[in-house]
Amino acid sequence: MDSTLVIVNPYAAGGRAGTIWAQHEAEVFDQLGEVSVVVTHHVDELPDTLAQAADEGVRRVISVGGDGTNHAVLNALMAHNAHLPDDPISYGIIPAGTGRDFARGSGLSLNPSAAILRLADAMPRLIDIGHVAYDDKSAFFLNIADACIGNDVVQRVEAAGDRRPWTFLSAAVRSLLRYQPEPVRITLDGELFYDDKAYIVAVANGTTFGSGMQIAPEARIDDGWFDVIVVEAMPRWEILLNLRLIYSGTHLDHPKVYTKRAKTVTIESDGRILGMDLDGEPAEAQQMTFSVKPQALPMLW
Repeated sequence: MDSTLVIVNPYAAGGRAGTIWAQHEAEVFDQLGEVSVVVTHHVDELPDTLAQAADEGVRRVISVGGDGTNHAVLNALMAHNAHLPDDPISYGIIPAGTGRDFARGSGLSLNPSAAILRLADAMPRLIDIGHVAYDDKSAFFLNIADACIGNDVVQRVEAAGDRRPWTFLSAAVRSLLRYQPEPVRITLDGELFYDDKAYIVAVANGTTFGSGMQIAPEARIDDGWFDVIVVEAMPRWEILLNLRLIYSGTHLDHPKVYTKRAKTVTIESDGRILGMDLDGEPAEAQQMTFSVKPQALPMLW
């Protein structure tokens, strides 16, 4: 078995990830063979950490944290693998965050012990990832990016001290009670798709965000496409009443929900700054262009 680096973010889920790691650390060493562990305190440390690990023969990286941890490790991994395309490092996860939506939507166990057992025999499987260029920045994302209300929701979640499974739902409801839908112009593969006010514009590689909301139930992480979901502006009472549909993935039939697949997605505002969220990490821009990167990441499955 290849040497494995485990990256632990003890601050994920309001610190609960650190507790989960302490409870399951022995299982990791028992099941995964040659393992080294790094406890990360800041994402800026990750590129140097990966470079040193690769020099020491590591070919598997496993993160212990949430979707935000996935986002940080993914971006460091993609930068590293770009320099070594013929010998990339594979990536695996032990879900320990608040939402754990990539694992949830991909059918992976949310139980840490089960995740560790799976990783013991896991083989790399190539999956798609997303890339976004926004204003003068760029980033990769593993699961889902969205514009409009998502930024407000994740900032409320980040401000919550003791995060629980219902933290996302509570934050979503509070955001919906205050948020004013914003005008967006959406172009898919060069063709205009939508030009009006919207609550949500989701660019989905995976199926699930917001701790269990199945925003893109038909998305697949290895089909070479984004599923784009737009929730049109509607009366506040109407979107609150229909919020439950997103949890079951039955909202796609709603007359004010639009969906289409695309490889490239451009979202533009009317000149104002649009909020954005990338795998649960907040960002903002006036214009953002998303492109799918097919089979770009060897994921331990």
